[in-house]
Amino acid sequence: MKHTEIEFKWEANSPRAFTNMREALSTTCEKISLAKKWKIVDTYLETPSQTLTKQQIAFRVRHVNQSWEATFKTRTEIKNGKAVRREETLALPDVKNISQALRFLQHKKTWKGLQLTELRPIFTLKNRRETYDIILRNMRAELAFDTCELNVCGRRVHFKEIELEHKKGSAIIFEKLAAQLTQTSKLKRAEISKVKTAFLLLKLWGEK
Repeated sequence: MKHTEIEFKWEANSPRAFTNMREALSTTCEKISLAKKWKIVDTYLETPSQTLTKQQIAFRVRHVNQSWEATFKTRTEIKNGKAVRREETLALPDVKNISQALRFLQHKKTWKGLQLTELRPIFTLKNRRETYDIILRNMRAELAFDTCELNVCGRRVHFKEIELEHKKGSAIIFEKLAAQLTQTSKLKRAEISKVKTAFLLLKLWGEK
């Protein structure tokens, strides 16, 4: 699967951030799905020679429900809360744990021009995610509330984030929705994501 991911992110580490955004959502949008809850474990990978970092790519293996998949995204900067990235996802059939996922990737050797044989885990993100599907005229989006534990170099850091991801339809309506949610919730647009935070902590603390 290939697409360009467009997201808006808000800081959510303050006590009422989730409540404020849920209230903003209820007053801004008429058609909202019931909440869906997910337990997600993302393991981020890199080669010993930092090949992916040099290409500004973040590569992860995700375990959600009973499925496993690998995804890479271009590591673009967040500007005024907005991130636009290239995203590619590869299903990992019959994989049941991270060791099997790594063996699958090593056997595949290459994918989308990336070398997969030397990949190894560098940190993990455990995420309790709550999502809402939003339909606004001809536009579909997903609003996610993320309660994360970043596991970096043997240390754990708690992090909360809110994401609005464009799924389908008008990009103009999507951006207007993001602006309305910002104005109503009074939340600050994020300057740094949970993943970028983990990479910075990895650089600060050093890999183990």
